[in-house]
Amino acid sequence: MTDYGSFRDPAGSVFSAGGKIFRSVFPPGVKDYEDARQKNVFLKLIAAGFLIDHQEVRIPKGAPEGTVYCLEHPVLPFVSYPWEWPFSLFKDAALLQLDIMEMLIPQGFWLRDASVFNVQYDGSGLKLIDTLSIGKRVPDSPWMAYGQFCAHFLAPLVMAAYSDIRLLNLWRNFIDGFPLDLAVSSLSWKNRLRPGLFMHLVLHAYFQKNVQRREKLTHGSSFKNPKATDRGLLGLVRSLRRTISHIAFRNISGMWKDYETYRIYNTNEIQAKTEFLTRVMDRVQPKTVWDLGANVGEFSQTAGSRGAFVVSIEQDPVCTEMIYQSNKRQTAQNRILPLTMDIANPSPGLGWSGRERLSLQERGPADLLLALALIHHLVLSAYVPLNRVARWFSEIAKSVVVEFVPPEDPMVLKLLSNRHTGHLPYDAMVFREAFDSLFDRVDETQLTNGRILIWYRRL
Repeated sequence: MTDYGSFRDPAGSVFSAGGKIFRSVFPPGVKDYEDARQKNVFLKLIAAGFLIDHQEVRIPKGAPEGTVYCLEHPVLPFVSYPWEWPFSLFKDAALLQLDIMEMLIPQGFWLRDASVFNVQYDGSGLKLIDTLSIGKRVPDSPWMAYGQFCAHFLAPLVMAAYSDIRLLNLWRNFIDGFPLDLAVSSLSWKNRLRPGLFMHLVLHAYFQKNVQRREKLTHGSSFKNPKATDRGLLGLVRSLRRTISHIAFRNISGMWKDYETYRIYNTNEIQAKTEFLTRVMDRVQPKTVWDLGANVGEFSQTAGSRGAFVVSIEQDPVCTEMIYQSNKRQTAQNRILPLTMDIANPSPGLGWSGRERLSLQERGPADLLLALALIHHLVLSAYVPLNRVARWFSEIAKSVVVEFVPPEDPMVLKLLSNRHTGHLPYDAMVFREAFDSLFDRVDETQLTNGRILIWYRRL
């Protein structure tokens, strides 16, 4: 089955067969592929940890028509998108592409495509996943993907850092990259005059708009591009790296800064939750775990320590940034991918026909779902009935660990304290009816604060 997200590239496409992932190389991509293979470009990038591995294999049944070469890739544990990424993951993805460019240019190659969607986290680190985006450099030509790189990386990073981190959600509207003039308009004059930003964003946006205007006046006539040497191209890449390296995340929320000081659990309850989760993990032995409402990721760490790949989903971008930064500091291989997402409004399908970029649900099901201290927020804050919560969980996971927070719990009372009207049904009986109709109850335990942990297996 052909991957709907790869249909735009004339050089090749991705398809799946028998649970494996393959990449077709079509005639327009053959020359670049053969040249890079002959000069061991792919092997060098793979050895450096920059490029996802591949093996050239016989063309399997069901491959797209026109396939000349077929490459088999490792199956990614999860596909994520830039509107879900923590700021620093986004920044590291930009720096990865620049590292690859610096490695390619002396060998006579470059990235002919600088799409943000070409980078994914594979469980050990960020990798370029589009093998065919590596092509033979056009002699004396400027970097053909420079504008795309600025629209896909520089503009979103600038808006997130100097205006508001939540502007990364604009990816849902600008699926082909952020307009440079929009990014410029979001900046103060002081930030516009920063050396790197002035050159790569402000002047770039001005000339981009000027060229578009001239093309309209001349009915689409083309203009000659300036020549660029290897030295000049390396200078451009290094200038972009300096610019992006100086763009820093700003903590816009103090909500989780003192998390340890106000959370409602005591040490014994944390220990009990950890022991219960560990018991479930040992019995389920999941390959993938989705931790919904992960907060600062402590239970994601528990799941990850048992060998699972964990998608740690939290609405607060400060939390996901903290998780990502904490993971980077660890010396052991890290298998936790933090994503920023509102569970009550999860990522939809986007792009052409709504299928080019998958919805969260389409990227499941997870082997195990964690919903710890989450249900009462969905019901009482997001107004989602318990039966709909249970139904959605059954669609995205095979097993679920749910924490039921009773109506008399201080956090529930706090949610209800400012309400002057009624709320959706929320008690133990309604909870049991909703979940027991769709799941088998396998195990449960009650914490000393009255909260209940239940392990459910989908019917």
